[in-house]
Amino acid sequence: MTNEREQLILKNKNLTKERDMMELGCGLSNLQCTQSMSILSVINYRQVSINENKKLTSELVLLTVGWTCYQSSFYYMSNQMKNWTESRRYCIEKGADLIIINNGQEQDFVKNMSGTAVIYIGLTDTAEEGRWKWVDGRQRSEPDGGKGDNRADEDCAVTVAVSRTEFLNLIGWLDVECHRAFQWICEKRISQFTLP
Repeated sequence: MTNEREQLILKNKNLTKERDMMELGCGLSNLQCTQSMSILSVINYRQVSINENKKLTSELVLLTVGWTCYQSSFYYMSNQMKNWTESRRYCIEKGADLIIINNGQEQDFVKNMSGTAVIYIGLTDTAEEGRWKWVDGRQRSEPDGGKGDNRADEDCAVTVAVSRTEFLNLIGWLDVECHRAFQWICEKRISQFTLP
């Protein structure tokens, strides 16, 4: 058991180094990303098994099942439709949050992932009308730049990749009423994973 523990510690150090490289954008491929997280999941499972006298718990369900790895995050796109608050709650319960889109590459990834669906993103002005913020607190300009019907009750943002008449054929980030039901994307950065 001591030898197995030493091997796990060594693998853990290597995975931590890989994770840090991914955070710095050192370009691991998506396959390498997926393999790294699969190994990490096995290490977490084995470490919990050792720590809990091999007692299995529901906490051992792998987060990565059904999630897609891209750059330095994992993403989950829902098949269900919920309002913005329920969508965010779902993500938080999974140890993630609604997606924050940081650059054009990530936007293209989301566009490819979402297809024709309208998707909630982690952008809202519910705290203060007109002050749009990501779920991490960073500020952002209004989603549709004033091109659409900007009513005061449109406090949540969606991303739309394919024009729809219900959105005046606009595409991109649009503000909508938060009570409306849409699909959503959760994001969990690799740096948020707890290593044993």
